[in-house]
Amino acid sequence: MSQTLSLFRLQQVDSQIDLVHTRLQAIQKILEDDGELSLAKEKADSTHSHYQAADKELKLAELEAQNQRIKIEQTEASLYTGKGHSPKELQDLQNDVAALKRHMVILEDVQLEAMMNMETTIASNESAQAELRAAQNHADEQNRGLQEEQGSLQKELEKLLSERSAAADPIPQDALSKYNQLRLQRRGLAVAAIKDNSCSACGSGITAAQMQSSRASGQVEFCPSCGRILYGS
Repeated sequence: MSQTLSLFRLQQVDSQIDLVHTRLQAIQKILEDDGELSLAKEKADSTHSHYQAADKELKLAELEAQNQRIKIEQTEASLYTGKGHSPKELQDLQNDVAALKRHMVILEDVQLEAMMNMETTIASNESAQAELRAAQNHADEQNRGLQEEQGSLQKELEKLLSERSAAADPIPQDALSKYNQLRLQRRGLAVAAIKDNSCSACGSGITAAQMQSSRASGQVEFCPSCGRILYGS
């Protein structure tokens, strides 16, 4: 087997490894990025806080209204019995009842507003909780699929690394070092096939002598333009 063919086969394995690594990195990024779920949680937490505040506000309004009704009932009871009260005291009681009832109207308005706010908050809270459940289900389903793919890719990577070791073993160290250097310099592609008398990587024309040299068993020919190792089948 020619040295160039060995390098070309190593390049094919390395290109597959690069693809697997790229996909694994993309999967890991997706798994770590829980932006959609985090936003749904933030919204759910916020609406739940509003719900708790609205519930507290409604209970307070109900309590104040109930206390006011009790005051009115007690004051009216004192007024209607009339026992032990002078005319002035009775008049004062009447004034107190009127004042209490006027304030009762205000408290009932506050209670009604609190009830309406509570209804709106309940709807918002239920909607946010439903969105959170949907986001969680979507994340769980997506992550299951990605984790399954991740596991398959890890197994494929192990197989490819074994293939790479076997492919690199017969290549002389100096040629392997040059190959690795070119991989770093040329975005992972160190070996380019000759196609239609041109370098398949950069498109530069290749002479007949260069093509013949690229097929020689003990020689390595480089593209005159991009510097990659040329492989002529």
